[in-house]
Amino acid sequence: MSATHARTLRAIVYIRVSTEKEEMQSPEQQLFSCSEYAAKNNITIIGKPVEDLNLTGRESAKRQIASVIERVRAGEADVVLVWKWSRFGRNNYESQVNLRELEKAGGRLVAVTEDFDTTTYHGRFSRDNMLLVADLQSGIIGATWQEAHERRHRKGLPHTGQARFGYQRCPDCRRKEDAPQEYLSCDTCKGVLVVDPARGPALAEAYERFTDGESVAGIAADMAERGIRSLSGTVMKATQWQVVMDSGFGAGLIRWRGPEYRAKHGRQSKKPSTYDNWAAGKHKPVINMATWERYKRRREASKGISWPTSAKYSCSGLLRCQAQNAAGNLCDRRLVASAVLRSGGGDTKIFRCPDISVKACKGVTVTLRRAEDAILAWLLERSRGQDMGVMAMKRAARRARAVSDIPSVERELTGKRTEGARLLDLYLKALVSEEDFRNKKEELDAEVSHLESRLEVLRLDSGEGVIPSAEDFATLADLWPRMQPAKQRAALGKVVGRINIVKTPGKQYNKIEIIPVWEMDQAAS
Repeated sequence: MSATHARTLRAIVYIRVSTEKEEMQSPEQQLFSCSEYAAKNNITIIGKPVEDLNLTGRESAKRQIASVIERVRAGEADVVLVWKWSRFGRNNYESQVNLRELEKAGGRLVAVTEDFDTTTYHGRFSRDNMLLVADLQSGIIGATWQEAHERRHRKGLPHTGQARFGYQRCPDCRRKEDAPQEYLSCDTCKGVLVVDPARGPALAEAYERFTDGESVAGIAADMAERGIRSLSGTVMKATQWQVVMDSGFGAGLIRWRGPEYRAKHGRQSKKPSTYDNWAAGKHKPVINMATWERYKRRREASKGISWPTSAKYSCSGLLRCQAQNAAGNLCDRRLVASAVLRSGGGDTKIFRCPDISVKACKGVTVTLRRAEDAILAWLLERSRGQDMGVMAMKRAARRARAVSDIPSVERELTGKRTEGARLLDLYLKALVSEEDFRNKKEELDAEVSHLESRLEVLRLDSGEGVIPSAEDFATLADLWPRMQPAKQRAALGKVVGRINIVKTPGKQYNKIEIIPVWEMDQAAS
């Protein structure tokens, strides 16, 4: 790509962090490389980078790429910047489909560390070869790790030799000089973890207290007060304690999922019932099997609880903590309702960050009255707004475009699924070889996957309502004081996406920022 252009191009940065050790590159480094490239090539980066950090699963990643392509199709950007070509898909076929759809949308993909002109035959040939090599390397790495895991399982060892909460490496273990995160072979422990003298008893106590009926939140708060910390030295939240106990490692067990359970449960659920393979580990348990069985029974008994669906307060679920957490990142937890006793009697309803109690966040608080006053002021301001018409027109255009595109995408998706069914029929009749069947099926699967993701994005866009007029806001502001909290919350859900509570210095009131529904995509991108 040349260093100068007739006009400034607009770019969306897409960042993906691979879970494969050899391919890991921090999101910060990827963003730096993309930003540096943009600055040198007269490219303006729009919005925040779109990130797939392997935290939300495969389906979310596919939706994010489909959403990026739709933004290009809508004219928001001309170019998508990635660190490497292989970052725009999970395998060669998926990458090729995404590339083709991006180009059909009028955009272009640029790999900032593998930059060459893909408008030429030689450039496209080089790009396609790099994608094939990346796919081959990924397959080799995956097979190697799977073999290593199976070998460790047969020896009664977990996936890796890293410490687990409640356990540690033995005193004689030594780290590798060239790779400090790994250990040398140890003749003393043979790679078997030993009980941590501080965290081990705390883990055993947590199991006992939970099986006796105590809440995990209460256990976490007490452990934080006593100074029990995670392996990285941070305060452990209730969810972290639950994940540790769910693993069964403290009961002397190791676990893993077979293909069926892996496909069914993915990475999201960690409950014992979502694993089909359990084996006795070589490490020493901190609880007996009777305690483990009691733990599983109580853990599974939590299924099927029905929670109230009507909101108790007008802003329930909307308030978000914008303070810095213990890890130095933006907290963004939903605030929970609480009460503070007044000296003159009665109490004041407040919302606070739930991580304050376990000291995992500096936290924010806001009274219900301040939040509701800010909401009413916002409604009144919108009732006098002059920019509502422009926003409504933009959103209506986006909705109309989505409604127009949905039928053609549905037809194309139906055609690809029919093609897949015909391919299977030919294979079952022995009219195509197994190799040809697998190659074509993988290609069709990638195309179907992209179309499904695009259709989901379009349906979300088509379902967006129009932006209310100034008169609509005036009506809501007038009715607001007379509405019940549940009705207020339902009405707010139509116009408010979230309410950020921003930490302010000293004794000043925390800042309240109301984000409308129609600005949520800009806030996230």
